[in-house]
Amino acid sequence: MDLHYLSQLKPPYLVVGNHAHTLDSFFVSAALPVHVRWVAGAYLFKLFGLRPLLERWVGAISKQQGRSDLFTIRAISDALKQGDIVALFPEGTRTWDGEPVGFDEAIAKLIRMFKVPVVVLNLEGFYGLKPRWSEKRRKGNAYLRCLPPLYPDQISQMTISQLYARLQQDIGFSYRKWQEQNHIPYQSTHAAEGLEQVLYLCPDCHGVSTMKTQGTKITCSSCNFTMELDQYDRLHLLHGKHPLEDVANWHAWEQSYMTGPEGTTLTFPPDEGVLFQTGDYTKLIVLAKRFRLSMEKGGMQVTLPDNTFQYFPFDAIQSMIINAKNTVELYHNNTLYRIRIQKRGSILKYVEMYQAKRKTLQGGTL
Repeated sequence: MDLHYLSQLKPPYLVVGNHAHTLDSFFVSAALPVHVRWVAGAYLFKLFGLRPLLERWVGAISKQQGRSDLFTIRAISDALKQGDIVALFPEGTRTWDGEPVGFDEAIAKLIRMFKVPVVVLNLEGFYGLKPRWSEKRRKGNAYLRCLPPLYPDQISQMTISQLYARLQQDIGFSYRKWQEQNHIPYQSTHAAEGLEQVLYLCPDCHGVSTMKTQGTKITCSSCNFTMELDQYDRLHLLHGKHPLEDVANWHAWEQSYMTGPEGTTLTFPPDEGVLFQTGDYTKLIVLAKRFRLSMEKGGMQVTLPDNTFQYFPFDAIQSMIINAKNTVELYHNNTLYRIRIQKRGSILKYVEMYQAKRKTLQGGTL
């Protein structure tokens, strides 16, 4: 890791980077020779006992994922005016497949508005150490690379579109391309376990939620399509007709299928829910700990044991994001809800179906 660029900088400045591992912020803070104030997900501030730690000791800044937050913008601006170093992950969430998640052009507008230097970090190999869907850590190495800073005079000479393109290029780290160039092994006898959280469609029979994992293998319980994941995160076909190169390739096919004509006919089996909450900026209230979550035409439904239900039509949902592995946080008619399903259940398929349906809604055909 080369941090000589940081030795040339005096606060205030921004630190940004790609997001792959649950402990990314801790790794970065431990590596940097300066104190950093992190922009953290608002849900963390609602967890019992964590808010005082984040606010008073860490100096973290709350950000409601998936929504514009003027409070967060003001807090970042105030911190920079005080001479602090503020760090954030523009993607807002960890990658599921090692490929860039992407972020809104609003990030470029904010950076231009703050008028401070920007340091971009590439977290290389962190996905390989423990992918978001994985239950166990792997043996391997990860690297932190510091790119040359962008200074305010450089930023001011760029249009918003040019700055956005530059940020996408620098932050948009691809684990697949990095592996092709470096060929770094990540070893585990449980390497594939948990993959059904992101690989929710079978390439052969197109079954939904039929994939099961054990050891290094992922198998369809419906048609026995089977692939094996190697130590370089490449997939190898053992049984079936449709080989796929890696997790990112499989996931891209799923997303394409969901947005295509076949996606409108998909039938989703319900998932067992373990936590249903509502809340505001300061607290969360438990509504239920036993329920079923199902995908209905044009929306999602939470059905309680007494068969009462709450329906969330897609056209009334303002935002939907995933916290941790299997919890979705959404705003429905401007009210916050959090829904957690059972371990190894794929909450991702709900979010990606919502995104697909929203595209259809915007096209005026739903």
